[in-house]
Amino acid sequence: MHGSYSNTRGARMKDKEVWVYADAVCDLFHPGHIEFFRQARRLADRLVVGLVSDADAATYKPAPIMTHTERVAVVRSCRFVDRVLDDPAPLFCTIQFLDSIGAAFACHGDDFPPAEIAHWYADLIPSGRIKVVPYTRTISSRQIIDRVVARLAAGGLRSRAR
Repeated sequence: MHGSYSNTRGARMKDKEVWVYADAVCDLFHPGHIEFFRQARRLADRLVVGLVSDADAATYKPAPIMTHTERVAVVRSCRFVDRVLDDPAPLFCTIQFLDSIGAAFACHGDDFPPAEIAHWYADLIPSGRIKVVPYTRTISSRQIIDRVVARLAAGGLRSRAR
């Protein structure tokens, strides 16, 4: 990063801080997302998060239930996140993008096999600007949706008049 600037919380950033970038969808924000951000943040001084657009997310997984704006608002509340990009993250992370946001490298969970990491982060691999952390396999947005569907099928979710 060149110079210093204020992040979304107004804190002054110093020139020598190392930033890590994490891109994600973060639909139905849950403890697995928090753990990913905790691990990513431990790799550097600061963490910047970019959330992919609803349309881009739908190209490789079920479309998010929460809108991009809702997902940004929730991720901003995570104590391990220092900055969240307002605009949707690019679908493919490049060196040029990392440089433009002042990040030294990107981070992703190990839920992607090496070939998939190579697909999404091909530009970063030769320079070593991608790091992988363990993925929390005990919870996901898909698992939460499956729980809701199962409860609905069992009649366990009923609307309550207020």
